[in-house]
Amino acid sequence: MEAAKLLKKFDKEDFRILMAIEIGMKRSEYVTVNNIRFYSRYPKEETLFRLKKVHKLDLIIRNSSEREIAYTLNSKAYDLLALHSLVEKGIVSQLGAVIGKGKESDVYSCMDDNENIYALKIYRMGRRSFKSIKKYRDLIGERGHFSWLYVNRLAARKEFDALEKIYKLKLNTPKPIGYNRHIIVMEYLRGKELVYYKSIDKPEYIFNQIIDQMRIIYQEANLVHGDLGEFNIVVDEEGNILIIDWVQWVHSGHPNAVSLLKRDIENVCNYFKKKFKIQSNINEILSKFYQK
Repeated sequence: MEAAKLLKKFDKEDFRILMAIEIGMKRSEYVTVNNIRFYSRYPKEETLFRLKKVHKLDLIIRNSSEREIAYTLNSKAYDLLALHSLVEKGIVSQLGAVIGKGKESDVYSCMDDNENIYALKIYRMGRRSFKSIKKYRDLIGERGHFSWLYVNRLAARKEFDALEKIYKLKLNTPKPIGYNRHIIVMEYLRGKELVYYKSIDKPEYIFNQIIDQMRIIYQEANLVHGDLGEFNIVVDEEGNILIIDWVQWVHSGHPNAVSLLKRDIENVCNYFKKKFKIQSNINEILSKFYQK
């Protein structure tokens, strides 16, 4: 990751400039030099010097089409700010290799100050297309102004909240370690997504595990995944399952909870029927979610 290489080159004054722009972006996409100066509390000369440095490092985007020169953070700058905070907290000391890459996130291995190995997930929503904005309407609400950086921040917080709730149930769930902005750090559990298995031992057992875990999470934590399928169910070598990617979860009291829950169940049932010839009754399974 490019941002990780910059950590040692940066000093606190550079971070302060980036954070000043971040504060200003709450009000507008681009932040004027005068406002950056105000938020950073730097004199004009220092502000311009720091802006020149971070611009040269390709961390900010300049907009000179307005009456006044203004800047906005890019994703590399946001990575840098989040990593810096996690390093300061002792949660991350080294960043390892990429262990997963999807449409909306990148996952790396990392290590903390005590040499514990974790998984570090960076949200990348919006890197493919702005058309997907409807998918995240629950995150954004009715905000007139938003940036994809902020959407990713909300997504990280939402998934971290879900992980905390599910981990308390003592299921096969990664322990949430910490988060900052659009990055979450969690326990590293090995395995691969269900979609990548051409065959599995005891498919009916795996199927029942998935349904049971969905039911427990629904009944005990009041969570519905909302986007469950073969791409976010992980199976390890021992046949343990792990449900991942909780960014679109809804509370069981949400107006769409029932339809989303049924869709999740249908996705799992249909996949196992098509791939492993496992027969199931969707309505019968759904009814058990309401029985304790």
